[in-house]
Amino acid sequence: MRRGPAITALAALAISLTACGSTSTPPGGAATGGLQAKPADLSGANMYFIANNDQMGWFVTDADGLPLYRFDKDTPKPSKSNCEGECLKAWKPVLADKTPMATGVDPISMGVLTRPDGTKQLTIAGFPMYTYAEDKAAGDMKGQGKGGTWWVVAPNGAKITGGKAQNNSNKSSSTPSPSPTSPAGGTPQSTPTSAAPGY
Repeated sequence: MRRGPAITALAALAISLTACGSTSTPPGGAATGGLQAKPADLSGANMYFIANNDQMGWFVTDADGLPLYRFDKDTPKPSKSNCEGECLKAWKPVLADKTPMATGVDPISMGVLTRPDGTKQLTIAGFPMYTYAEDKAAGDMKGQGKGGTWWVVAPNGAKITGGKAQNNSNKSSSTPSPSPTSPAGGTPQSTPTSAAPGY
């Protein structure tokens, strides 16, 4: 009659030893079992970022680091693009066929315009957004000031003309920056400061 409790005790011991033996700790010390955060699925979103350089201050880029532009002949309320025909050979509408998501840009200011051909175009502060065909690499801004009507866009949707737009600072970098961290003086710090756009 003592076999039952003895077998039960041995079974419990075997289970606990098996459980202990199967637990492994990867480099860094985090256990592999238990609840784990799932990476965010961004496949259903169009991603945009902000970058910064001495000449422009903070500006908006696409996922490749190319700056976004706005056109003075467009209208924000209601959002309307006046870049058609030949204009579209140089100025490519920034597509928003998926949900637009931007690090550093107020999501409330982002919208989508349906163009006459049915394509969806990103808007910021009501203005349709474009990239310039001659910008090939992150940091290129060959379209800035073209015809006196095309301007790189600040995170708040303002056009950047001669100097830096509102809410810009002096950090030097021409690559997309998901977490701006420099004060107006330009010295990098490890925590965000109020000089970065507050979006």
